[in-house]
Amino acid sequence: MKKWAIALLALAALFAAVACGGDDDDNKDAASPVATSAATGGATQAPKELKDVTVGYIPILIDAPFFVGIEKGYFKAEGINVKLERLAGGADMLVQTAAGNFNVGAGGIGAAVFNAAGASIKEKREVPFEIVAPLHFEKPPVTTPIVVSKARYDSGELTKVSDLKGKKVAINARGASTEYWLDRALASGGLAYKDVTLVTVGFPDVAAALQNKSIDGAMLGEPFATLSKDQGLVTVLSDNFVNGDMPTGVYWNREWAKKNPELAAGFLRAFLKAVGDLENGGWQDASVLAILEKYTQVPADVIKRSNRPYNDPTGKLNLESFKKQEAFFRAQGLLTYDGELDFSLFMRTK
Repeated sequence: MKKWAIALLALAALFAAVACGGDDDDNKDAASPVATSAATGGATQAPKELKDVTVGYIPILIDAPFFVGIEKGYFKAEGINVKLERLAGGADMLVQTAAGNFNVGAGGIGAAVFNAAGASIKEKREVPFEIVAPLHFEKPPVTTPIVVSKARYDSGELTKVSDLKGKKVAINARGASTEYWLDRALASGGLAYKDVTLVTVGFPDVAAALQNKSIDGAMLGEPFATLSKDQGLVTVLSDNFVNGDMPTGVYWNREWAKKNPELAAGFLRAFLKAVGDLENGGWQDASVLAILEKYTQVPADVIKRSNRPYNDPTGKLNLESFKKQEAFFRAQGLLTYDGELDFSLFMRTK
């Protein structure tokens, strides 16, 4: 119990602050650090002198490949000393990476990312960041299910998604992937987005808000979903409403990557090698779980029981998923540009 309480307090402190023109076509591949070095190729032998790469991160489970790659020496094998810079939320991550304060960042590909890219493209400037790999994608059971109070579920009041019609339902932040997730969750129960009253509640506060009935349902990310279920506070209504959707990505500062093509390509190789470890039994491996506990402060047994994130060791981006999310955020009035973005101007599409 003491270990669980310490983990919950650490997570609450973290999530309290979480909201979560381009190159000519002929020159795109030449400018990309991965154009001349296969992303999934074997790691090179570690040079004698390591070069620093500053990486912004949030100590949560979707950042697992960074932690595994560091502890298993994959980045060092590519001549890289990863300097982790901790942040509370994704909005600062994009700003810091685009400005060049971080070489690499990772987080949600939501309205803020689309708007930043759209602004650069509109002004005919090169987008200062490039999304080069998934951070994770979702498969059932998803890492952010829709939940209700267990007491209200057991009473028969709220037992299915359609029971939320006319009710208050919470997400952790506007413009984040969880907003799109809620739309998909409601659709799975025959509801439209307009059928509920949207409110924002941070993940650490969801269970209490459900208990005092200030909200009726919520999107609740892991490990909070598992921790709250352990305490008998919440019941999951649905965790199978998306399959293959990609809400997050890894992006680097474009100018840094152009100046350091071998270093950038090596970073991506190491990251994807760690992804491969996780996708091949790593989420159930005791040594890997110990690494994740070290960096996230979430107990290994909770991680093992939580709905886990997925990733693609080939580093392929799901462009169709991003298009759907762009269309959704436009429908909510959250985008500041007109038309559809050309993703090839700020995503590694080949």
